[in-house]
Amino acid sequence: MKLKIALLLSLLLALTLLTLNWVYPPNFSKLADQASVVSDRDGRPLRAFANSDGVWRYPTSITKVSPYYLQALFAYEDRYFYYHPGVNPFSMLRAVAQAIYYGRAVSGGSTITMQVARLLHPNKRTIGGKLYQMLRAIQLEWRLSKAQILTLYLNIAPFGGPIEGIEAASYVYFDKPALKLTPNEAALLAVLPQSPSRYRPDRYPLRAQQARNKLLKRLDEFEIWDKQLIATLLQDPLYADFFPYPKLAPILARRLRNQQPGPHLKTFIDGDLQERLEHQLRTYVSSLTEKSSGAVMVMHAHTGEVIAYLGSADFDNAQRAGQVDMIKALRSPGSTLKPFVYGAAIEQGLIHEKSLLQDVPVIKGNYRPSNFSGGFSGPISVKDALLRSLNLPVLQVLNHSSVNALAARLNHGGLTLHWPSGARANQALILGGVGTKLEQLVSAYSSLINDGQSVTPRYLQEQPLQQQFMLEPGAAWIIQNILRQQPLPNRLSRQISSEHRQLANVGWKTGTSYGFRDAWVVGFSGPYIIGVWTGRADARPVPNNSGSENALPLFLQVAAHFKQHYVPQKPSSISAVETCWPGGLTKALTTPKNCQQSHRSWLYQQLAPPTLSIAAKQPHHIEVDYWQEPNGSRATLLCASALAKPVTTTLWPPALEGWLKPRWQRHHLLPALSPTCRNTEPVMTQSLQITSIKPGSHFVRRAQHTALTLRFKTNEREQQVFWFLDGKLLHRASHQFNRAGQFQLTALDNHGRIDTVNFVVE
Repeated sequence: MKLKIALLLSLLLALTLLTLNWVYPPNFSKLADQASVVSDRDGRPLRAFANSDGVWRYPTSITKVSPYYLQALFAYEDRYFYYHPGVNPFSMLRAVAQAIYYGRAVSGGSTITMQVARLLHPNKRTIGGKLYQMLRAIQLEWRLSKAQILTLYLNIAPFGGPIEGIEAASYVYFDKPALKLTPNEAALLAVLPQSPSRYRPDRYPLRAQQARNKLLKRLDEFEIWDKQLIATLLQDPLYADFFPYPKLAPILARRLRNQQPGPHLKTFIDGDLQERLEHQLRTYVSSLTEKSSGAVMVMHAHTGEVIAYLGSADFDNAQRAGQVDMIKALRSPGSTLKPFVYGAAIEQGLIHEKSLLQDVPVIKGNYRPSNFSGGFSGPISVKDALLRSLNLPVLQVLNHSSVNALAARLNHGGLTLHWPSGARANQALILGGVGTKLEQLVSAYSSLINDGQSVTPRYLQEQPLQQQFMLEPGAAWIIQNILRQQPLPNRLSRQISSEHRQLANVGWKTGTSYGFRDAWVVGFSGPYIIGVWTGRADARPVPNNSGSENALPLFLQVAAHFKQHYVPQKPSSISAVETCWPGGLTKALTTPKNCQQSHRSWLYQQLAPPTLSIAAKQPHHIEVDYWQEPNGSRATLLCASALAKPVTTTLWPPALEGWLKPRWQRHHLLPALSPTCRNTEPVMTQSLQITSIKPGSHFVRRAQHTALTLRFKTNEREQQVFWFLDGKLLHRASHQFNRAGQFQLTALDNHGRIDTVNFVVE
C-alpha cells in the first residue's frame, strides 16, 4: 500500500510538473527584444544597437568563446554543469550549511541553469523565489540541451550597466572578441556577473582583481590550469578599460539595420581600412569650405563586396550634415557618364579610340553647349576628348546615336537615371542633367574592369552576387585602358608623393555638376572600384568644388591603400592598328596623300569607321570629288575639259580650318581653280579668317586698372558671324578686357566655317 501511495504521489507530481510546464512555458521574450550588432567581414563590431531596454548584447556561441573563459566559468559557477538536471542538490546543501554556520550567505548554490532561469524570470531573493528558480531551471533542462542553456548564459549574463553577454563585455572592457581573451581576462569576466556593479574593472580595479585572484586560486585548487601559469597571473595587475560602443561605418550600419533587422548583420567591410579612411576623410574635409562633406565607397569589381562605406565625412558633425548618407543621395553626376557614351559608340561601330572629333562651337537655336574649362581645341581624338572631359566632342558622338538607347543601357546596367519632372531622355544626360547615386556609379564603373558586366554592390555576406550587362568586353577594355592614362593636374603632380604617382593600376574619371554643387571621381585601383564625392549635403553651390580640385586628391589617397597589381586581360576582339586622319580609316585602306596624320589605335572587332560629321544630318564635306586638268588645276563636272581626270581627296572637316596647320587647310590641299570654272566654287571651300587680330598678338593696356577694348572682324562681310571668347558666346563683335591673360577668340559663320586665334593681353 505504501509503495502504491508513493507511486501515485510521484505520478501526481510528474503530472503537476508537466501541466505547469505546459501552462507556464519558459519566457524567452527577453531574447525576442533583440539588441543587434553590425560587424565587419571578420566579425568585429562596426556598430551596435541597444534593444528597447537600452541593453547592449552581441550574439555569440560556444565555439566563439575562448576555452579559458569556459574553464574559468565552470570552475567558478558550476563544475558539474554537464551532470546535474538543472539543480545541484549537493551545492544547495553546502550553501545552506555554510549560511547556518557563518550566519550569512557565504557561497551560492545556483547552477548556470538556475542563473539563466533567474535572468529569464526575475524573482525576489527569498526561499520561495529560490524554489521558483529551481523549478524553472528543471523546466529549461527538460526543454533545452546543455549547449543551448550555456549559449543562453553566454548571451544574457550581466556584465555591468547595460552590458549583457560575454561578447559585448569582451569588446567593452578589452576591445577584442571573446575568442581572443587571455587567461587573465577570461578569469576576470568569469567572476564579473556575480556582482557586475561592484566588480566593474574600469571603476573598481582593486575589487575586480581580488575577485579574479579568488577564482585563480580555485582553478589552482582544482588543478584546472597549470600552477606556474596561475602563479604568474596572480602577480599580474589588472588591465581593463571601458571602450565606447563601436561606431565604424555608422551610416551603413544604420541603413542595414533599418532594411533587415536582426541580432547579427555581417558585412564585407574591412574594419581596419574603414577606420583609416574615416580618419583620412575627416582630416581632408577640414581643409574644405565650411559645411562641406564627403563620401567614399570602395567595392570589389568582380564580387561586388563593399569593403569601405563612408556615407559622410563625420557622423557626429551636425554642421557638415554628418548623418546624411551621400552614397545613396540623388545628385547630378556631372561628366561621370561620358565613358559609357564612348563605350557604347565603340561597340556600335561609330568610332574607335583615335577617331577624329571636333571640339568646335555649336549653335542650334538657344542650345549652345560649351566646355567646362572654356575655349575650343579643334581636332581631337576620342581618347583625348575623354581624358580631358570635353563636352562638345561627346555631344557630337551622342548626336550620331540614340539618347534613349543609351539611357536604356545605363538603366539595364544598374544605373537608374532620374529625370526632372516632365523631362524625357535628352543630350543633357552626359552633362549632368539627370540624377543618380554614388553607389550606382560605382556599380556602373565595375563593368569597365569586369568584362562589361556591372556588379550590384553587396553589403551583407548573405547577399548573392548579381551582375548586369553594360558593355561588350572589348569596348569596356578600351575605355578602362584610356582612363588608366589620366594625367595628374600640374598642381597635384607637385603635391602627390611618388608612391601615388607610381600606381599604374589606377584610372579615373572626374565630374562636376552645375554650380559646383557636386564634385566626383569614380575609378579603379587594382580590382577595386572607388567612388568619391565632395560637396554640401543641402546641395548648395560650393566655390571651386570641381572633380579635379576637391575630389581627385581624396581619390588618390584612397587608391594608395591598394597595392594589388591588376589589369584586365585584353579580349581577343581587340587589336592595334594604324589609322589615319582626317578620314578615320585604317592606314591600309587610305592612300598616302590622304593619310595626313597616322595614329596607333586599339580597334574593337577591327572596326575603323570613317570620321563623323559635326551632326548626324549635316553634310560632311570631307570627301571632295573634282576633275583635274592636265595643267594641275581643278575643275567641276560642268566646266571640265575632255582631258580632265576625276580625283577624290580627303579633306579635314570645314569647322577645323582655324586649328589646322596651313598645309592641311582646304585651300592648300585642293589645286587652284581652273580659270574656266570661275564663279562655280562652293562657299565651303573658302576659308573664314579673323582679320582684326593676328595669331600670337600681344596687346598692352595703358595702366593696370585701364580697360582695353578690341573690335573683331573677319574677311566675310555678308555672312552672320558668331564670336566666342574662351568658349563663351559674345553678344557683340567687341570686348572690353579688364585683366591680363591669354585668350582664345573664335569666329563661326552660318555655313559652319570657323577661324580661331590665340593672343595675349598684358
